[in-house]
Amino acid sequence: MINLPVDEAYAYDVLAICQIKYNKKLPNSDKNYYLIFNELKKQLDKLHDEIIHSQEYINLINANEETFHAVQKARYGTISAKEVDDLNMKRYTYKVELQNKFFPNSEILEKKS
Repeated sequence: MINLPVDEAYAYDVLAICQIKYNKKLPNSDKNYYLIFNELKKQLDKLHDEIIHSQEYINLINANEETFHAVQKARYGTISAKEVDDLNMKRYTYKVELQNKFFPNSEILEKKS
């Protein structure tokens, strides 16, 4: 397995995506979700608990869920690429909010234009 240095918001974005897939009972989603969940818990302990119960994380899950559904619709041409892009930007905004609240001294690596 490869370990990549990522900002904290990216890590929680990945966890949110895994949580959505886990909730949808997609194959191997439970293993992936718990792997990331436990790794973050190990590194951040009580702060992890605070984050996953925060409004910022809930917003991130909801934005990822909206994006997930939009991508499904885009496959069949029932939603525009612009609508998917707008949802992806919404997701990015929530990632930045999470990063700024819980890790104000850490730079977010992803930049959107």
